Amino acid sequence: MVEYFRVGLPYIRMRFKVPARRGSRVELDGRFGIISGASGEYLLVKFDGESAAAVVHPVELNYVEAGEAIEPAPPSIPEGAENAL
Repeated sequence: MVEYFRVGLPYIRMRFKVPARRGSRVELDGRFGIISGASGEYLLVKFDGESAAAVVHPVELNYVEAGEAIEPAPPSIPEGAENAL
């Protein structure tokens, strides 16, 4: 009988030795997003500004919360500019 191995985030963390958890911030080629789940041995990542999740291999990502990537600070709004519109 064939026994299929389990897949999912716990398996991905163990197999690839990455801190992949649902809701974690990640970075790939300058794009930031959030891990929304797993599909086999791949992660589902919802990148900021995109409507659908992308399928990404876990070792391709930089994990923001693990200190592998630093998210840039949002641009500051000059004082008084919020009323200029």
